[in-house]
Amino acid sequence: MNVGKRIPQEIRALLEAMGRLAQSQRVRAYAVGGCVRDWLFGKPQAMDLDVTVEGDGVKLANAIAQAFGGTVEPHPPFGTATIVVARPWPRLRIDVATCRKETYVKPAAYPKVAAGTLQDDLARRDFTINAMAMTLAPHTFGRLVDPFKGARDLREKRLRILHAGSFVDDPSRILRGIRFAQRFSLRWERGTQRAMREAIAAGALGWLNAGRLRKEREMMAQEPNPRACARALEALSRHAAKGPRT
Repeated sequence: MNVGKRIPQEIRALLEAMGRLAQSQRVRAYAVGGCVRDWLFGKPQAMDLDVTVEGDGVKLANAIAQAFGGTVEPHPPFGTATIVVARPWPRLRIDVATCRKETYVKPAAYPKVAAGTLQDDLARRDFTINAMAMTLAPHTFGRLVDPFKGARDLREKRLRILHAGSFVDDPSRILRGIRFAQRFSLRWERGTQRAMREAIAAGALGWLNAGRLRKEREMMAQEPNPRACARALEALSRHAAKGPRT
């Protein structure tokens, strides 16, 4: 599948230029995550882009900022950088990161991070609909990389985690899942719903530190229908408190 035709022309031109810059540095760059999901879903107006790089993400971010007159804020310990491009895309934000893999030493802990491949980077994500990438290389621009069938899940309006322990590793995914389900009118895949209810019943949301929990609740309040999100969380918590069916 080619995603390129679904991108607004002005954003496509920027991404194509980024792909050429990456090629000149002999690294592979991909648009990834939420922007790819939104293009596939028919919401092309997003002004936040996520780019992941098999190589030095910070070096590529500096080249992008120099080429387009943007400002860049690097975060070298994490291999990431944030670019704000002033022209001709006002307030466009680009997050560039080196592909990485993550491991969790205990539930709800911040993960241990190491450099990885694109496959590693997609495998660490929360839901299949956010585990898709689009190539920026000139000869394959727009090609969808979708190892976990996220496009199919999006098409079938299904929200699915990548592995059974996902909500235990990071309970904030429960709150993110509620937001996505409400925003895109998705239904929970059966195994995902069971894993979520088990995590809630085990008290997983209480494992999050106050800062992470506050951030997720603030993002929920910014959704188009925050009350629906709150009702969904209440209903899930109530159901989980009853325990599993026998």
